[in-house]
Amino acid sequence: MNNKKGFTLVEITLSIVLVLMLALLVVPSLINYDGSAKEKLYESKVKIILDGAYSYGKDNIDILSESCTDVTVSNLIQMEYLEADDESQTQILNPIDNSSMNNLIICVTYSEGRVNTKVK
Repeated sequence: MNNKKGFTLVEITLSIVLVLMLALLVVPSLINYDGSAKEKLYESKVKIILDGAYSYGKDNIDILSESCTDVTVSNLIQMEYLEADDESQTQILNPIDNSSMNNLIICVTYSEGRVNTKVK
């Protein structure tokens, strides 16, 4: 009787090719998942910033008009309408590239009985 143990070179080669093909399919989707998660987190932070600017506008209706009153993220942190999210507790970080969002300018207006906010 001939008792062979192990795999042939063809079987090993096919196994490696299959693993590489699976990796080519899976890795790009994982990279895109990370990017889309960061985009969603960025959008969420912008919404929080706009909510903070809205609260600022509600508290300061008497100084608002139909023209823009510019307020920065840094101003909103200093006035405690926003909480910083970095280690030094002085800035909000962009989740996409870890840069500061403190210089982001928000236009706050008051028209038709409503406070409006938008990113400039």
